[in-house]
Amino acid sequence: MSRYFRFLLTLLVGLPLLAQADVYAFIDADGHAHFAPKPLDARYQLFKKGTLPPSRAALAQAESVDTAPYLARRSATGLKTYTPLIEQTARRHGLDPMLLHAIITVESGYHAEAVSPKGAMGLMQVMPDTGARFGLDAAHDVKQNLEAGARYLVFLLARYPQRQDWALAAYNAGEGAVDRHQGIPPFEETQHYVKTVSALWHGAQRKARQERLRQYAPLPEAEAS
Repeated sequence: MSRYFRFLLTLLVGLPLLAQADVYAFIDADGHAHFAPKPLDARYQLFKKGTLPPSRAALAQAESVDTAPYLARRSATGLKTYTPLIEQTARRHGLDPMLLHAIITVESGYHAEAVSPKGAMGLMQVMPDTGARFGLDAAHDVKQNLEAGARYLVFLLARYPQRQDWALAAYNAGEGAVDRHQGIPPFEETQHYVKTVSALWHGAQRKARQERLRQYAPLPEAEAS
C-alpha cells in the first residue's frame, strides 16, 4: 500500500463511529483526496465503515458556542483517572470515545460524585430509574454509571437513526420530549446542551484529524518512491 493510501486511511480512522454511511475515496494524480458516501466511478474504493466529517453548517454552529467554561471546570484528576475506562466503554458499544468525553465534560466535568438537583448522578449524570432500566446501579459505581450512560446513548441513537442531535436532546430532556416535539424541544437548556456537546465533540474530532495530518503528511512522490 502506498504512503498516500496509508495517509488516507489514517485520516479516516479519526471519523465518528456512530454514523450509518460508508466512506469511499481515492487520491488523484495531484495527491488530492476525494471522499463520497458511494462510489461515483471506478476510482472510488471503500475505505471505512463510517461517515463523512460534519457539515460546514454543523461545524459553524459548533464553533459559535463558548465551551471554555465547561473545559475550565473539568476535574484534571477525574479526566486522567477515568479516561481509560471511558474509552473502553465507548469502544465496547461502538461509540466514538470523543462523544462520550464531550457528554461527560458537560454533564459532570469528570466529577464522579456529582449529583444534580433533579437527582442525576455520576460522570454521565444518569437518573436512578434510567440505570435500573438497563439493570445497572448507576448511582454508586463508576463503571456501571458509564455503562448505563453508554447503553442509554446507544438506545437513543438507534431510536433516532442519523439524528445524533435528537439523540443528544433526548439524553438531556428524555425521549418523550423529543417525540412530542418531533425534534429538539424548544427548551433553552436542551438546545444549549445539544450545541455545547456537539461543539466539544466536533472540536475534538477536528483536533484529532489535525494531529494525524501533522504526523502522517504524505511525502512528495519523489521522496515516497
